[in-house]
Amino acid sequence: MNQSINNFINKAKMTLNQAYGHAKETIYSVTGTSSASVQQIADFIKNHPDTKVTKNHFLGVTLSFYQLQQGDMKYYLETNNSKILQLDVHSLNQSVVAYRSYRDQLSLDTPVKFPDLHSTKS
Repeated sequence: MNQSINNFINKAKMTLNQAYGHAKETIYSVTGTSSASVQQIADFIKNHPDTKVTKNHFLGVTLSFYQLQQGDMKYYLETNNSKILQLDVHSLNQSVVAYRSYRDQLSLDTPVKFPDLHSTKS
């Protein structure tokens, strides 16, 4: 039983390592560093030619919803005019970045570092 649990945990760690590794490569190709700010990621999503944009009007407020998929990477962005409300980046169905304006106090220019899971102990 313990061996099957250890196998499951190791497989989960490997999947997360792959997801974060792929995300790091993609972010590096966009920014030239292994980290990017929420604003940089949002700008990348907004300006990418393959991004799908939907705009909805609610009670006089225009919200924009951006979706982009590149290989295993999925990007989702919600804005109210130029204000970033939500930003999500997923790789291999694992959450890499999850920003919410109502919850997160970090500056939009603060670099988001991707954890190095290779150093995680089992």
